[in-house]
Amino acid sequence: MEHRQEGRFLISEQRNWALSHGKLQSQWILFLDADEEISITCQQAIQQVIQHPAAADAYELTPRYWFLGRWLKRTQGYPNWHPRLVKRGVVGFEGGVWESFTAGHTIGRIQEPYEHYAFSKGIDDWLERHRRYADWEAEKIDAVLSGQGVQALGTRRWQHLRLAMAHAWPLRPILRFSQKYVLQGGFLEGWQGLLFALLMAGYDLITITKLIQRRRLKQGLPL
Repeated sequence: MEHRQEGRFLISEQRNWALSHGKLQSQWILFLDADEEISITCQQAIQQVIQHPAAADAYELTPRYWFLGRWLKRTQGYPNWHPRLVKRGVVGFEGGVWESFTAGHTIGRIQEPYEHYAFSKGIDDWLERHRRYADWEAEKIDAVLSGQGVQALGTRRWQHLRLAMAHAWPLRPILRFSQKYVLQGGFLEGWQGLLFALLMAGYDLITITKLIQRRRLKQGLPL
């Protein structure tokens, strides 16, 4: 079964569609992207927690982020929690691109990581995905700067940090590189850590350029 969204691709909406229209039969649903896989130990940990359904309504999992043959444990801030396992008919998703579980549920965490090969299709695919993310980020930052407040972010994941970064938007590329390479210890992860930190700083540079473009167009100024 295939579902193509009209307009911008929103992860939360795609997953909600799958929960509602995917003809799913199992009580628990695990969401994986095409560049992710579950290890045997992670599979065993999942099976163990769903045998005790009263413990939580949904679970966050953490990936081991692989980049050009190296696990970027420090650069990507492991463990970095993502909403992945839900009880069907109980929990949904919200947040658009940066999805989170809907509010009002008991959320657990599974410690055994899954594998994330986010660069597996090469630089062109990575850049295209992050171009879409930059569109979303620029739109949300613009809404915050226009006075719509924290609700304009559309997600509860790292909400206060995202709000602060929205107001500090001109510094985002520098702050991102400093976070990844210096504060999180990316400098200890060789040339892969340096390259990835530079790529993420470049992503934020694209985001603020798109933000400037949006605001100039709204003011009727030339590009």
